[in-house]
Amino acid sequence: MSYTQTISSLLENLFEKSIKAPTQLLFKKSRPKDGVYQVLESLINTKSNTSRVKYAKEFFAEVDLLNDAEFKNLLLHLRDQRDIDTKLLKLCTENYINDDSENNYIKLQEVLATERKDLFRKLNCFDESTIHLVNLRKRILANSTANQNFQKVEHDLKTLFIDWFNRGFLILKPIDWNTPASILEKIIKYESVHQINNWRELRDRIDSHDRKCFAFFHPAMATEPLIFVEIAFLDEMPNKINTILDTQRNMLSESKANTAVFYSISNCQRGLDGISFGNFLLKEVVTFIEKEIPNIKNFITLSPVPKFMTWLKTHDPDLHTAIMASPQIENISKYEKQLNIHIRDYLLISKREDQKPNDPVSRFHLGNGASLHRINFMADTSKNSLLKGASFMVNYKYDNKYIEKNHEQYTKHNRVIVRKNI
Repeated sequence: MSYTQTISSLLENLFEKSIKAPTQLLFKKSRPKDGVYQVLESLINTKSNTSRVKYAKEFFAEVDLLNDAEFKNLLLHLRDQRDIDTKLLKLCTENYINDDSENNYIKLQEVLATERKDLFRKLNCFDESTIHLVNLRKRILANSTANQNFQKVEHDLKTLFIDWFNRGFLILKPIDWNTPASILEKIIKYESVHQINNWRELRDRIDSHDRKCFAFFHPAMATEPLIFVEIAFLDEMPNKINTILDTQRNMLSESKANTAVFYSISNCQRGLDGISFGNFLLKEVVTFIEKEIPNIKNFITLSPVPKFMTWLKTHDPDLHTAIMASPQIENISKYEKQLNIHIRDYLLISKREDQKPNDPVSRFHLGNGASLHRINFMADTSKNSLLKGASFMVNYKYDNKYIEKNHEQYTKHNRVIVRKNI
């Protein structure tokens, strides 16, 4: 082989490897272990907006390179070394108690803001920084355990997100076939209730005249849906999910529909756990539909009971064992009578410390002012539903006349509003 051929072959091999290997691995530089701490210190101390952007980008880049052990060490540093200065807090508190002047109030507020929280604020300084911070909290939550938690760190981020993601900043958008493909791919990815298996199924759910989808977006995360709801328009209250998911159904004309069914609500960002979007989303969608399709009079959900079988395991272990031995339609059907008794206890009787319903989906809808309207057996016969909910699904009803009253009864007295003879 000639010299030229040898060089050519080497370059060709290098190019092929560059396709397979990430760039940072090919040109990996040794980085100091304390690099992320140096950047952190510089970011906290800088007064320059230009430098802030530079350091913020460097910080996120350094964090991405940390393995789990290094990341937990960073969290320990943020938790323990960037906390409230308690001596200064005590002094400022005493000063404010003795003299509640505006100046002392401002000083007290300043000392209550940790360096950790100031760091997070400063990190949010360029176009993609909010997404980076949301993903940072996602990683914090994933690394928290019963033995080692970082609640202080993630709570500081959460309180900032509550302000940054309040309703005034959220944008409601319809999701249809004209939505950019990159967002549609995320709708498929984030669907958490009823899996979307292909593009045809997606199009049926978002681009049929008897189906709609709406999502909330944030200006700082314009290509990332925060939460979305899928809606079916029917002429009656459904008792089976297959009625809705069937792509071969006879489509109902919009003029004949009188019921809007919220059959899937999916939160998209793990890093925004605990930030409430769903109540705003449903209320806005109800208002939109009432204006656009006035013949729609009923607003109903068809909701899963994802924790029922977990509850059953502790309340009737023998029945749980019998079902899990063969979680098939034929076997579960044999226990319909017993399951119907248990599902009502599960939904209506709570022994939780806060006295709220056992079921998380129930807590969400009742907290939004809905009422528990109907319980449906063999409503979802998919494998996931049989294993988690023994095939049950629930209709919650949103009635604008009673939403506020129901919400008040639930929040003040933990009262579950239920249709008679349920």
